[in-house]
Amino acid sequence: MDRSDLKKLLGFGYNEDRVFGFVNAGFNEEKFNENLDILKGIGDKMLEVRDALSDDEIKKLINYLHKLWKEGEEPESIDLTLLEARSLGYGLAEKAEIDFVYFLIKTEEKDGNWTPSCLKGFLHSLLRHWYEFSSGVREAIKQLVLRHSDKDAKEFAVIVPFIDSDGPAKLGSYLRKTKQSWQWAPPIVLMPTTRINYPYFSDTIQTYFNDVPQGEYDELISALNLHNQMRTDKILLPKLILEAEDFDKYLLDVAMKRIGDPFDESQWAPFDGANEEQKKSLRNARKVLLGWIMQEIIRLFFEVLCQDKDRKKFWSNQAHKISNFKVYGSIFSRSQVLKYLPAQTVNRHFRTVGSNVDNCALAMYMGDYVVVEFTEVGALYAYRVGSAFYKEAFQSISSLSKIDDLKVTRMPMLYDVDYMRIASEGRLFHRIYWEHKMEKWINRQVRIKNE
Repeated sequence: MDRSDLKKLLGFGYNEDRVFGFVNAGFNEEKFNENLDILKGIGDKMLEVRDALSDDEIKKLINYLHKLWKEGEEPESIDLTLLEARSLGYGLAEKAEIDFVYFLIKTEEKDGNWTPSCLKGFLHSLLRHWYEFSSGVREAIKQLVLRHSDKDAKEFAVIVPFIDSDGPAKLGSYLRKTKQSWQWAPPIVLMPTTRINYPYFSDTIQTYFNDVPQGEYDELISALNLHNQMRTDKILLPKLILEAEDFDKYLLDVAMKRIGDPFDESQWAPFDGANEEQKKSLRNARKVLLGWIMQEIIRLFFEVLCQDKDRKKFWSNQAHKISNFKVYGSIFSRSQVLKYLPAQTVNRHFRTVGSNVDNCALAMYMGDYVVVEFTEVGALYAYRVGSAFYKEAFQSISSLSKIDDLKVTRMPMLYDVDYMRIASEGRLFHRIYWEHKMEKWINRQVRIKNE
């Protein structure tokens, strides 16, 4: 609405002579009420101006058109209001049928229905459902954009190279090449910056951060947080983890926040549509994280909570066989561990014991067994999970009052030197050649799950 239209609607203008004329004339209640009615009418008309229908209205419109399509109605016979035409493209379903999409496009392009603003809704749906849409649906929308960017919607010509199948990656490369921020990705394809959370931008962000140096993750994390798509997290973070040369606490912390605890296999399950290479990368990255955590918890247990180089060396060499762990100790011990591992890991794997004794326990799960070491040198205990000894040691684990409750001292020796006999479960004292005996027991009894 321009100034002349507004003047016509109001029916009066403002200038110095008129303003002072109104003052001199005194208050005219009739004219005042008349102008109030005019303004109210303008307000009512402004409330009617909308760019698009509500989500519920769009859904009803799509269902109505789907019914007409099923009944064999011709697109040329369907009339749309301006609001309906503008809104139609926003309503495409994730698994939209290609023939129905063509029907909607033909309905839109009918004389009297079409306006260049119709492209906006189709573009939003395309970027929002980039990985759910079939290649046919993506191509239909691309051709729609091409037809109209050559004539009545020329501003859309800029996005044509970026809606090919490799368009998102092209966009990431373009931003890098032109030294622009990743945050400019949405505006380049005519979207508000808030639409960075659309799945379309997954490959854009992956390409943009393809060669991020180790340790320089701040900008990347900002992008992942705003984008907030699990697909991107599960492709980009495993790549960085596998490229890391050694333990990276910051990267571990980010991976746990964005994907989850690697000890919870379900959280590291492949995303829908993942190819074999992506699945393998995810599996291998999870193994690396498990190794990082186990190496670090072994270091902490035998270096910080106690000082025992021999046990640290032995269990560091066995860390790859450990599938899970729990630490039992005092509140003070927990605070020590928190200095080195992410809080999420500590919350999940540390159990605080009621007593304030310094002795702590590390329970390491290996195959069907759990081996329990203590900060106080003495003996380790190996239990078969589910056995009577295991149930006796771990039955009150939720309300464990003292660390010694994890010891069943009447268990047999794990390795009987006199008879050269290896027990299925038992105790082993940290005496001469204990490492050799324990390694032999592990190789004999523990069956590691191959992923």
